[in-house]
Amino acid sequence: MSSQSWGQVVTDIAGSGQSYASFTTAQSLLTTATATAASSGFVTLPPGFFRVGGVLDYEVYLNMGSATGQTWTFSVKVGSVTAYTTGALPVTTTTNTALPLYLKFSLRCASVGNGTQAALTGMGMAMGIGISPLGGATPAANTSAGMGFSPLNITNIASGTGFDSTVANTLDFFCASGTSSASNTIQLMNYRVASWGNTAP
Repeated sequence: MSSQSWGQVVTDIAGSGQSYASFTTAQSLLTTATATAASSGFVTLPPGFFRVGGVLDYEVYLNMGSATGQTWTFSVKVGSVTAYTTGALPVTTTTNTALPLYLKFSLRCASVGNGTQAALTGMGMAMGIGISPLGGATPAANTSAGMGFSPLNITNIASGTGFDSTVANTLDFFCASGTSSASNTIQLMNYRVASWGNTAP
């Protein structure tokens, strides 16, 4: 029996977030800093929200500063579980300050259930002149051949870490920096999540 559901935006942000630098451990771009407009994107999904085959579509704009050798890894947390993680996206060899970075990805519900039975699969892309391709060409300067675009993952599409979909879960967006440096900055400028085939939040 098909799900009686519809496409809808489940969360977005009222304004840009804080610019973060000098960190490596993954931190929320929505809730790490207090009193930022980005905290409006932190949403709680009700028990039973996820349906097998349902999709969450993410559209994310960021400002990125970076120095040679840096990587960025993005992840989605469902409750306390990191349910999806990108590869470590390398940057170009140009030292950059607040360049735009665009992420577009989809998470499909592969299974539901209690304990750790629920799981998501994901795939998407990153675009920006300061990004090098994941697993591709050796990083070069901005706008050099092969730079500016990358898939978010290059391994086989598989379910991420399992979570409990029978309880209420917060939905959060994290970033890990490969190198702790004042030059490596990340700031959330726009964040929108649309749901297709899941239930209403």
